[in-house]
Formats: sequence, C-alpha cells, structure tokens
Amino acid sequence: MADDTSREETALQLQRLESALVDDLFDHPGVLTRKAEHQLRYALSLSALDVFQPGAARRGTRSARPDVRVRLHRLSRFRRKLLDGLVPVLQRHGSSSDRLEAAFRVVSPWLDDVETIRAELIAKYADDFSPVELDQELGIKTLVSIAGGGGGSAYVYIGAWEVLHNAGLVPGYVIGSSMGAVTGLFRSLRRRGDFAEYVAMAKQLRADQIFRFVSLRTRYGLPGVTRLFLHEGLGPFFRTPRGEELRLCDLEIPYSAVVAGIRRDALGETPEQFAISHHLHEDQRPSPLQFRAQIASQLVRVTGFINPRVVKEILIGGDALTREFNALDAAGFSAAVPGVLHYDVTHEDPHMNGILKTLMEREDVTALVDGGAANNVPSRSAWQEVRAGRIGTRNCYYLAFDCFQPQWGPGHVWIQPVTRTLSLQVAGNERYAHQRVEFPRTLSPISLLPRPEDLDRAVAWGRNRMASELPRIQKFFERVRFVPTRRAS
Repeated sequence: MADDTSREETALQLQRLESALVDDLFDHPGVLTRKAEHQLRYALSLSALDVFQPGAARRGTRSARPDVRVRLHRLSRFRRKLLDGLVPVLQRHGSSSDRLEAAFRVVSPWLDDVETIRAELIAKYADDFSPVELDQELGIKTLVSIAGGGGGSAYVYIGAWEVLHNAGLVPGYVIGSSMGAVTGLFRSLRRRGDFAEYVAMAKQLRADQIFRFVSLRTRYGLPGVTRLFLHEGLGPFFRTPRGEELRLCDLEIPYSAVVAGIRRDALGETPEQFAISHHLHEDQRPSPLQFRAQIASQLVRVTGFINPRVVKEILIGGDALTREFNALDAAGFSAAVPGVLHYDVTHEDPHMNGILKTLMEREDVTALVDGGAANNVPSRSAWQEVRAGRIGTRNCYYLAFDCFQPQWGPGHVWIQPVTRTLSLQVAGNERYAHQRVEFPRTLSPISLLPRPEDLDRAVAWGRNRMASELPRIQKFFERVRFVPTRRAS
C-alpha cells in the first residue's frame, strides 16, 4: 500500500509539472525553439512512464494485448532527478518565460540520459512493444472527460463537448455523476456525436414521460417525491440495431457512472420505512405548490447523505460485472437524488436483477442513489481507472466539468447549502485533474426538462465557456515527438 501511495504521489507530481510547463509554453510561444520544446516535453513524458498497453494511444482504445510494466533502474533515477530539478523551477513565482528558459537549462544536460533510456527500453522490451509504440505512448495524449452533477445546470456540457468535438478532441473515456452521468451517457454513445440530434431529442421529452407519481416496489433505489423513468423517454435512443437495450459495453466510448451506495444500517431504517417517515407517497400527485414544498424539504435533507459514513462511492462500469449494466439504468441510478427522485428497475429483467443483487451484496449497501452524494466531480475516480488500465494508455489529459458551484441567481441561491457542502468534496478531487472548468452561467438545477429556448441558451453558454478555454487545452494535445539529436538549437 505504501508503494502504491508513493507511485500515485509521484505520478501526480509529474502531472502538475506537465501542467505548469505546458501553461508556460502556451503563455510564451517562441521562448523555446520547437526542437527544445519537444525535447523538454518528451523528457517529462518519459519520466512518467510506468505501465501502458502498446498501441492503445494510437487506437484510442484498448485491445486484447497485455499491459507492459516498465522497470528500468536508469529510468527510476532519471525520474527522481527530473523531479528534484524541475519542481523548484516550474512551480516558483515569477515570469513564465524565465521559468521556461530555466527548465530547459536544467534538462539540457540530461538529454543524453533520455536517449540512453529510450534505447535501453527498446532493447529490453523488444518482444513487448516497438519504438513507434513507445513514442506513441509518450507523444499522444488522450482526453478523459469528467462530468460533474448539478441537475439542469449540466445542460451546458452539451455545448462544451460540441466545441471539443469540432476541435478534434474526442474523449477516450467519460465518467459522470448524477446529471453529468446522464449527459455523459449521450457523449459516450458514439465517437462522432451528433449534438444537434441530442438537443432535438431533449426538446421532445415530456415531463409525464420522465417523471411519474406511481407506487412501485422499492428494489434497489430509495423512494423519492417522484419517480424517474428514463426508459420511457430515452429507450428508443439507446438500442442496438437489432433492437436490444444498450449495455455499457456497447457504447463506443468507455464510460462509467458514479452512484452512491447507502451503507447498511446507515439510515437506521429500511427504504420502505424511509418512504413512510418522509411522507413520500409516490402514487399521489401533489399540487404544484405541494410539489415545490416537498422538493425543497427533501433537498434540505440531501446534505445528510453527503457523508462517507452514510454512502460509499460505487463505479458502474468500473469492473467486468458492471460493464454489463444496462446503459440507461446506470445513468438513472446515478441521477436518483435521495428523497427527491426514485430510480429503480421497473420491468422484469433477470440480467439486471442478477447484476444488482450481486453488486449490492458485494458492496454491502441497501440502496443506490445519486452519485453526487459520494463524488460529484469524480476526477480521482477517473484518474485511478485510467491508471488501472481502463483504456490502455496512461498518457491522458483530465478535463473536469463543474456546473454546480454556489451561485447567487434566483434559480440557484436557495440550493447553496448543498452546493457549499459539495464544494468541500470537490476540493479533494482537485489535484487529479489537469483542469476543472467551472460554468458560471447555467440553468437552475431543478430545470431538468427545460423549455426549448432555455435549453438552447444553456448549450450556447457551454459553447462560449469552452471556446474561451480551448486554445490552452489544445496545447496539451500537440503531438510530442522524440528528437534524436542531443541538444536543442
């Protein structure tokens, strides 16, 4: 465990150095020659090399080939030398142009080491990967997209993903919590996403399709003011060409949904008793005034679930069992706000019932609820999944979307107790992402089915926000190449 912690901390240190370096390169183009820039970035990428699947970086996905764990004493020594030399330079205050010049002065005498280490790796692992595959892993960066929860505020992500897609940045892995899991599911459906189609589909949804006041047996979820029926509105969209319901393993982009499992005995009552004690009569349609009052009352109680002693994070799609999960069910459980939205398996599905029973026994939980209660912006989970080999390559850029910060607008201010509680949770994930993009303009979190004109506004806000960040992000995705000469010009 100590070795794992040490490797994680070293990898994160190198990631922070990379972020500092590329930011400085973006801010001051031309301070270093392109040759020197490649040499500096290649040296840093080489120092981070640990485990990878040959060929995955170029393909953008895993294959059947095994991972290769790289072990070389010279590389270990170089990694420590690079950290000791660059940390004081790239993380100091002052001019970024001065930092760049100082960084290259530090690394320049070690370029002989870079070439020697590369040659030794190629010779030692000749049966495992080719020189081209090594350089691809070190030079090609893959986008990992992390979508935080926030109810209707998360519609801005559609516009943000569209901007990234139009710039050629297609995620290699998508992970989401709550409404981020729902929007992320659409992004994962196809690599070449049709964003106009997604928006048009959302505009056609009706409240009576998605939200219902009916009494159904609680199996795996927790009762709420109303029930969430994703299959009714979205089911036709998530089917195979043969008409079968999509599972997570059928998505073109690897995907995970974060759910919160309520620990056994954490509530002191069963889900059925919870419904009675909270007056959650799902078969009675309240008046609009009663409905708003019920929602407000339950959302106050939501903060009690944002507690690791009450819930545990479960990653749907993170193992062989849950990759067979029904795709809509994964997003549905992730979006099931405790006491507000009840999601459950509503039809007899032996496949899903078997998975859910096994999962809940294994995790020792009594119900599955909103992933935001456990991890609303799951950057750490994304990082750890990639490190564990989810997509083969480990050379990734972690981009987190966060639409749920405290805001002062009339559609947001009343939910500040929840957003402030979650902000502490989000802070614990901060160091795992290269960047967390906050969206200052969003719809209200309770605008789960917005009017068409409001949806268009949200998508436009997302486009504008991502367009302002795109040039800097693109700098990270420039192909880094091995330069065989030992000195920069």
